Amino acid sequence: MSQILHVYFLDLAELEAVVGSKDEKLLDRILKRSRLSVTFRSTGQDDHVERNKTALRAIFAGGRFEEGLASNYIEALELICDALAANGGDVQFRFGDRYLPEALEDLATSMMGEDPFPSVPGLAASFNVAERNGWGYMSKESCAEELEEWEGHVPDGPDDLDGYLIDWLRESKTAGKDIIGFWGG
Repeated sequence: MSQILHVYFLDLAELEAVVGSKDEKLLDRILKRSRLSVTFRSTGQDDHVERNKTALRAIFAGGRFEEGLASNYIEALELICDALAANGGDVQFRFGDRYLPEALEDLATSMMGEDPFPSVPGLAASFNVAERNGWGYMSKESCAEELEEWEGHVPDGPDDLDGYLIDWLRESKTAGKDIIGFWGG
């Protein structure tokens, strides 16, 4: 099954700072965005948008985080990134593709084993590639190392997954930001 990876240029620490920030202006701005109601209504669940709103409010309040909203927290984190960060676009990919660059898979999955944003019992255990969403990140330092390895080996432009990755690595260097990725099916 094909997945879509959405990429944002934002330091992970900036995203972490939102948890428990009680920043009502930012929360209101995100809640008013049309993307909240349009993007996530396509899941076929009438109450999905309300659960995303609940997850957003919980993140800004610093908890109480409920295991039953695990996937909504990931979607809420993406909404926060969408409000705070430069959008790097998206790319279609398949888990298990032998040509999938390891760095790109890390962008999609590296935070699936971690749950600091927010800490939800069982969050990591509830996600695997068969689920419908997940997320990951690469630090700007890791991006710089990857860029050194990839430059000169990949043509300019997003002709394939390698092309997207090199463009994102270059943008990370230019912006001085980490890359955060969210995927969904």
